[in-house]
Amino acid sequence: MSTPVTRRGRPPKTSLEDIVDKAVELMAREPEKDLSLNAIAKALGITPMAIYRYASDRDELMEAVADRMLRDFKPEIPDQPWQSQIRHWAFATRDYFLANPALFTIIGWQQHIASAWLAQIAILARILAQTGRTDERLADTVQWVSTTVMSAILMEIASKRSGSRVSMSDVDKLPAEDAALVRSLMRHLLKKNARTVFTECVENMILTIEVSQ
Repeated sequence: MSTPVTRRGRPPKTSLEDIVDKAVELMAREPEKDLSLNAIAKALGITPMAIYRYASDRDELMEAVADRMLRDFKPEIPDQPWQSQIRHWAFATRDYFLANPALFTIIGWQQHIASAWLAQIAILARILAQTGRTDERLADTVQWVSTTVMSAILMEIASKRSGSRVSMSDVDKLPAEDAALVRSLMRHLLKKNARTVFTECVENMILTIEVSQ
């Protein structure tokens, strides 16, 4: 009997939508990892270079993935004073990024910021413009608020991943004077949860903006 010849079939059909779907799936599975073209291609059964049949370059693919991941992020900004609007924007951002931590690896890459995220910065700028700030002063405030909010969220995500938490046994390893100081701090800080800490961060930002108007 002759051995049948194994013939290569046609390469699997795909589309940019399929590629983006697979990218989002992989990032949800391992949110701490950067987006890998090799991993996407392997999961789809195609070569990495085949991806460029559907996206002209990596930037276009990254933009498409960011758009997909942010398409449901539509914080409702109430028709209320700017302080309430800041709170809504900050907590909506926190909730969405906690549910989609891989966003931190996709909203910016190699001197690019995703357009979908810049649209959120524009919303924040309009809110803060109600404080009377313009030009450089408005730009500085937008940068400070957005950086503070995102840093607090990122720290919360990192803490959840690592499971880190200060214990008194850790404090006992310090020199006596330092240990006494840290214990006095921890008696208060250990009563707080992550949402409480974030709330304090937002309220302190609002107070600082009010005082500096």
